Amino acid sequence: MTDVTQTRSAAADWIAWGSAATGDALRGEGYPFQCMDAGIHAVAPGMKVAGPAYTVRTYPGATWALGRAIEQASAGDVLVVDAGGRPDVIIMGELMSMRAQQRGIAGVVVDGAVRDIADIDALGFPMFARYVCPRSGTHDKVGQWQTPIACGRVVVNPGDWIVADESGVTAVPADVVEPVARATAQVKAKEAAIARHLKAGCDLGTACEKAAASLHTE
Repeated sequence: MTDVTQTRSAAADWIAWGSAATGDALRGEGYPFQCMDAGIHAVAPGMKVAGPAYTVRTYPGATWALGRAIEQASAGDVLVVDAGGRPDVIIMGELMSMRAQQRGIAGVVVDGAVRDIADIDALGFPMFARYVCPRSGTHDKVGQWQTPIACGRVVVNPGDWIVADESGVTAVPADVVEPVARATAQVKAKEAAIARHLKAGCDLGTACEKAAASLHTE
C-alpha cells in the first residue's frame, strides 16, 4: 500500500526542484531521454505536480479506461495516460478531474486531448496534455492499466516518478529515484550558487567556475 504521507513529502521536494533540474540530473546519471516532448504541457499557468506514475493505455477517446484508473489508483499517484496522441477527441474533462481530485489523485499527464480547461484550473487540479479539444469521448471498454506505456515519446513504467510543471514533464525511472533525487538536489544547489555570483556581477563563465569551486570545498 502507498504511504501517502511519505509520497506527499517526497512530492514537495520534487516540485521545488522542478522538471528542468530533474532532467539535468537524469542526464548526468546516464538517462538523457526522460523529458517528455514539448507537446505535453500544463493546460493552465502555475500547474505543478510530482508523484509515482499510475499508467493507463487507452483507445483514443475511451474515457472508460481512465474512469477505471481514477477509482483504482492510490492517493498521491499521477495518472500517466497513453491516449494515442489524438487531437480530435478528449479523454478527460472537468467532472473526471473533480472525481480524481476527490480520490486524492495528485494530477494527470495525457498524451492526447482534454477539455473544460477553465473549470479544471478553477479546481486547482494539475493537468498536463498534448491537446485541448471540446469533442467528447466514448465509453468503449478498451484499456490497460499499470503497464509500460509511451507518453510524450518517453517510456513510462508503473511507479516511475513524475515531475511536471510549466517547463514540462520529466519521468524518473523507479529504480533510480533515490540517486536522481540526490543529484537533483545538487543541481539546484549549484544553480543557486551560480545565481549568487551572477548577482554579485560575475559573468556566467566565472560564476559557474566559482560555484563549482565553492560546492567542491563544502
